[in-house]
Amino acid sequence: MRQSAVMFKANGLNFEGIVATPGDGASSLPGVVICHPHPLHGGNMDNNVVLSVAFALVEQGFATLRFNFRGVGNSQGQHTKGELEHQEALGALEMLKAWPGVNGRRLGLAGYSFGSGVILGSAALHKKAGAIALISPSLRALENTPLKASKQPKLVITGDRDRLVQSPELHPLLESFSHPPICQIVAGADHYWGGQEEQLSRQVTQFFLEHLK
Repeated sequence: MRQSAVMFKANGLNFEGIVATPGDGASSLPGVVICHPHPLHGGNMDNNVVLSVAFALVEQGFATLRFNFRGVGNSQGQHTKGELEHQEALGALEMLKAWPGVNGRRLGLAGYSFGSGVILGSAALHKKAGAIALISPSLRALENTPLKASKQPKLVITGDRDRLVQSPELHPLLESFSHPPICQIVAGADHYWGGQEEQLSRQVTQFFLEHLK
């Protein structure tokens, strides 16, 4: 695996990230941008879930870009409670699309918790991704998303100890999508996925293998 520190621009701000690719120099790689959890609760691009998913994807022949949202690490700007964070996610997709060896027509998005909310809230992001994985999203973000009308493959994956699963509204809500997401519930996992990262990343990787590779 090869990792490269990058900086990219979005709406006049600079954002830091890490591009990871297989070390064999392969071309026409599918790519996935990964969005991290809540910045105000310690979330960043080196979160346990983000790293696990990124490395599992690279092992299966993907390029990945994980990055820090505004106000995190060396990324410029200030946290906006998810209102503007889609801008850097769009910038990350453009960066990965242009990366040498990446097939820009086979790009996906993955988000964890806050990161999944950023994805769910932006129709502009949905138009750029061929497949979308939502890890531990909130019920509220799922309720209000324009993704309900989108056709691309979608995965919702969460733990059976996450509050989302306790809601009787979850499955009717997913069925309200024009093309309902695949829903996977992992036994024994809570919102933070401690000790369950391998199982999570395996299922997320399998989803992207089926729909991007």
